[in-house]
Amino acid sequence: MPFISRTALIATLFLFYCFKPDMAHSLLLHGLRGSLPVCLSKSLLSSKPEPSNLKVAVVGGGLAGLSTAWHLTGLVKQVSIFDPRPPGQAEASAVAGGLLHPLTPKNRLLWCGLRGFEATSRLVVSSKTALSNYGDTAGASRLQSAPGAILRPALTSQHVIDFQAAAKRLPNWLKWLNGEEWEQKVGVPGHGLLLRQSAILSMPDYLRGLWLSSQARAERSYTALTWESSLFTADCVKQSGAKYDVVVLASGAGIRAFPELEHLPVEFVRGRTLLVADESKGGVEPSEQESAPSLQCALLCGEYVVPGVDTEMCSDAEGKERRVLRCGSTREYLRDSWHVQDGIGVGKMGGRRTEEWFQSEKNDGEIASLRRKAESIYPPLRQGPEAYRVTSGTRVATRRSNLGKLPIVGRLEQTKVAEGIKAETWLFTGLGGRGVVHHGFLGECLAQAILTGDETHLPSEVRAPLQRL
Repeated sequence: MPFISRTALIATLFLFYCFKPDMAHSLLLHGLRGSLPVCLSKSLLSSKPEPSNLKVAVVGGGLAGLSTAWHLTGLVKQVSIFDPRPPGQAEASAVAGGLLHPLTPKNRLLWCGLRGFEATSRLVVSSKTALSNYGDTAGASRLQSAPGAILRPALTSQHVIDFQAAAKRLPNWLKWLNGEEWEQKVGVPGHGLLLRQSAILSMPDYLRGLWLSSQARAERSYTALTWESSLFTADCVKQSGAKYDVVVLASGAGIRAFPELEHLPVEFVRGRTLLVADESKGGVEPSEQESAPSLQCALLCGEYVVPGVDTEMCSDAEGKERRVLRCGSTREYLRDSWHVQDGIGVGKMGGRRTEEWFQSEKNDGEIASLRRKAESIYPPLRQGPEAYRVTSGTRVATRRSNLGKLPIVGRLEQTKVAEGIKAETWLFTGLGGRGVVHHGFLGECLAQAILTGDETHLPSEVRAPLQRL
């Protein structure tokens, strides 16, 4: 392969972005493919995979499963998603806070944060378009907030120092808000960071829209796309292996149904969210709504307070959308993780939590602690109503590395997966608290890897844990 000097590379990129994109792309393809690192050359220069006759079973209809299915649709013969819940009601993905941004809690860029943000943003557009085309205009309008919807409150003097430094370091993504600017945004005194370009997603609407978008893609292609309401059990996947060429395990906490995967370096973390009715009313006197929570932006500082709509109880007595504040966190590490009987495919499945469950949960110490932390982030909650509902979900969290907690994605050897599965098996797990930003581009990478049989389409960092097993 010809060698390209640094000067030629700079000149090529200049042409690519300014004057002669076609010429620059040709130079990149012919001159750089052999000299760039594999991960960079494949992600930037590879062409779209050719359609195949593969039949793929995707176990799990959350962020990981739907992203993978969406990217495979139109390129394979069949995609079947196995999930006992309807689209948009996946256990952990559907109750996530839906905060889309590419930053760490220390206000630095996440591993592949920009790439992930862009990929998810494209999926959001597809999801919103599909909801509109299928007549769900309310879901389409709820799906995504306006840009700049997430703020980090500075609760300590050290926060002030760190946040102001971060705003100078990443001016395209962060803006320091002084007292007056903060109060205009939040409605209460304070100061902190505005995360530019960030957005709040309504996760049930987003997931449902992504499924509808996948259906639309299937209708325009030769892919047969189905949603199978089956439990996530090892036997189910074994039976699927007889009918499918590829099985993708993307069932989140449902991987506990496969004891052969017990040695994965993961932990299971239960997150719970308090739903507090937003009692603010338009057109009332200010004195009448001083004690009512009213928030237009998400506040994020370890825990979060996010405004939105309760999509499960979407209308009040007057037929209006039920506005809520979601107070959430993912903190509770489950002991004896692989044997806890509340995960998908292991324990009891169900939809909405019962009133009896809520009454027992709301007095729990974790719930009380979460409420206090939410009140410290947003003081008006101290005068607001009690939570009327609690949602919960169990996430899969990987061990922390020097790049943070990264997902695990790759091909499983037959000796590492449940005995009896004959199909080629891939694993997509460990999205943790970064699922919103990472699921889009990793689903695309996994789809390319499945189509080509080449794992190097996946970043080496997410394949490493499987290679060490």
